[in-house]
Amino acid sequence: MGDKISREVRKKGYLLFREGKVKKELETDKRVHFKVFGETDTYSVIFDKERNEFSCDCRFSTLKQKICSHVIASEILLKEKLKR
Repeated sequence: MGDKISREVRKKGYLLFREGKVKKELETDKRVHFKVFGETDTYSVIFDKERNEFSCDCRFSTLKQKICSHVIASEILLKEKLKR
């Protein structure tokens, strides 16, 4: 996925996290599954532990091959869980 993440995408991801709109659904040995409740829809984000990569099923992520706010929110949640 594209490396450059806009300030707007980062800010939106942080707001999704802060507003509690990201939930960890399931964790296996290889993946962590998240649900992110966006403005218009609910999105699935998957973190692949072996590849150390996130993926999202939203239109922005799949069409533009860029990191979206849903991935940012999930990444923040994952990091917060590791701190505890």
